[in-house]
Amino acid sequence: MKKVLAVSLMVFGSLTAAGLTPGYCQDAAPAPASAVAAAPAPVSAPAVASEEDKFSFGKIVSVVDGVITVREYDFTKDVDVETQYSVTPETELGNINAVADLKAGDDIVIDYFEKEGKRVVTTLVKEEKELEAMPAEGEAVAPAAAAVPASAPAAVAAPAAVAAPASDAPAGGTAPVQK
Repeated sequence: MKKVLAVSLMVFGSLTAAGLTPGYCQDAAPAPASAVAAAPAPVSAPAVASEEDKFSFGKIVSVVDGVITVREYDFTKDVDVETQYSVTPETELGNINAVADLKAGDDIVIDYFEKEGKRVVTTLVKEEKELEAMPAEGEAVAPAAAAVPASAPAAVAAPAAVAAPASDAPAGGTAPVQK
């Protein structure tokens, strides 16, 4: 699991370094420097990612009074750590309606920035669980049966046998060799 996370972060980092992030994939020309300098600085949590935004993911340990504790992997220390994040009314939520919908063990992905020593969440997305369990290693997967309405004609309900093409080849499937 740790290797999968490490590889995922390396791929994400490579794409970011190559300039292939969603922010750079727009067709519109970038704003002139004068327009960027004149823009006011945000007062609360920014609604979009900026250069200072950071990314993390992990499992919820607890949610108490707008502070979530997340168990995440620290790549520099090579261990799992518990980190606290502050959630504000400006935090954008995905796959949940409110922070109160989170429970211990939920997988989340977050974008955050650091302010006065606290990590403030800008975007929080709860990962959806897979609907079907994966088969165990070596376990055969049965094909799904096609649903056929009871009112379907017999030709649709039961496929007819496919006739073999007519040929001079013997039953073994190879043609006789001519000398």
